[in-house]
Amino acid sequence: MSNIFDIFSTREIALAIWLLIFLIFISRTKDVRRSIAGVVKAFFVKKLILAFSTLLLYMLIVICILSSIGLWDISLLKDTFLWLLFSGIVLFMNINKVENVNYFSKLIKDNIKIIAIWEFLFNLYTLSLIGELLLIPIVSLFSIMEVFAEHSSKKEESHKKVVILCKNILGLIGLGMIVYVVYKTITEYELLFSVSNIKSFLLPILLVILTLPYFYALALYLNYESYITVVKHIHRYKESKSSKGLIIATLKYANFNLNTLKRIWKYQVHFDSSKETPDEYIRRVAKKPKYVISDKAKLLKFNDVQTIVNSLSEIGIGKLDEWHKSYAGDDCYLSMTNYHKFGIDDITKIPNTLALYLTGEETHIKQLEVVLDIGWEQNKYQAIKKFTEVLQQIFNCIGIMLPDNLICSIADGKEQHYEYNTHEVSMNYEKFERIEQYKLTVITK
Repeated sequence: MSNIFDIFSTREIALAIWLLIFLIFISRTKDVRRSIAGVVKAFFVKKLILAFSTLLLYMLIVICILSSIGLWDISLLKDTFLWLLFSGIVLFMNINKVENVNYFSKLIKDNIKIIAIWEFLFNLYTLSLIGELLLIPIVSLFSIMEVFAEHSSKKEESHKKVVILCKNILGLIGLGMIVYVVYKTITEYELLFSVSNIKSFLLPILLVILTLPYFYALALYLNYESYITVVKHIHRYKESKSSKGLIIATLKYANFNLNTLKRIWKYQVHFDSSKETPDEYIRRVAKKPKYVISDKAKLLKFNDVQTIVNSLSEIGIGKLDEWHKSYAGDDCYLSMTNYHKFGIDDITKIPNTLALYLTGEETHIKQLEVVLDIGWEQNKYQAIKKFTEVLQQIFNCIGIMLPDNLICSIADGKEQHYEYNTHEVSMNYEKFERIEQYKLTVITK
C-alpha cells in the first residue's frame, strides 16, 4: 500500500476510487453497458488508432529528447501518462475545433500563466485519503447543483438563490484550500523547491510546447482533407479541372499556413470560372486584408477598420471576420459576426439572435448595423435589455454618444432617425408572425 502512495497522491487515489464507484453504478443497466461498449468500439476505428499511434510515437521522441538533456526520468512516467490521458488525448480529440494558429498560442499562455502554479501547488499539497474521499464528492455535488440551478434560473427566478448558495459554499471550500496550500508552502518550502518537484512542474508546459508541431500538422492535414472534400462537392457540376485547379492553387498559396487555408476555404464557394482562373482567384482571396487608416469618413473611428473590427469583436456577441471584398457581385467590403443566440433554451421556442454587420470601402467603414431578432414566446424585456447593453458598448467603441431618447424608443418599438454633423443614427422596428426585429444603423457622412 505504501508503494501506491509513493507513486500516486491521495487526491489521485481518491479520484480513481470515486471513478470506479461511478462506473460500477452506471454500468448496472444493459443500455448503459451497450453505450459504453459502443464508445469503446468507436475509439478503436482503424483510422483513429492509426492517428493515435502517431501521437504515441511523437510523444516517445519528445520523451527521449527531454531524457537526453536531463529534464525527464522514470520518476516522471506517471506525470507523463496523466498528461497524455487528460491533456494530450483531449487536444487530440478536439483538433477539429482548431480555427487558426491563435488556438495554439492561447494554449501555451494557459499553461504558463500564474494559475498553473496554483494548480501545481493544489496537486502537490493534498489532504489525507479520507479527507480527499470526502472533499471530491462535496465539491462535485455543489458544482453540479450550481450548473443546473444557473440553467433553470432562466425559467425560475427563485433558483438564483441556489446558485448564490452553491457559489458561497464552493468559495469557502476554495478559501480553505488556499489557506492550507499557503501554510504548507511556507512550512515545507524545502520540499517545494526540490529537483523532482521543479521537473514535475515544468513537464506539462514542456509537453504542450514540444507537441505543438504534431498537433499543428494534424490540424493542417485534417483541414486539407475536409477542404478537398468540400471543394469537390461544391464544384461537382462544373468542369473537373475547376475543383482540381482550386485544390492545386490552395496547396500553392496556403502551403503550411492554417490561417490562409481557412481564409481560402471561406471564399472558394464564390469562384466563377468565367471571370478568373483557379490560380488567379485563389491567389487573390489568399491575401490578408491590408488595413490602412484613411481620412474619408467624417466619423473618425470608421477610418481605422482594423481597430474597430478588433474592438467590436470583444463586446461579447461574437468575433467579426476579416474585412474582405464582397463576392455577391458588388464592390463593397464587409465584415460580420455569426448569430449570437440567447434567451430561453427550449427546443419549442425560436431563440433570440444578435448580429453585427460592417460595410464600406477597402479603406474605411461606411455603415454599422446591429440587428436584434426576438423569438416567439421569449422574454422581450430581457432581450431588449441585452440589446441596449450591447449598443452602449458599440457606441463607446466607435466614439459617439447614444441619442438621449433612443433607449426609450427601443422599449416602445418606435422608429427614430437622428442627424449629426459626422453621422446618422436610425432605429427601425418590424414585427413578423413569430419574430420582432430591431435594427440600429450608424452611417458616416
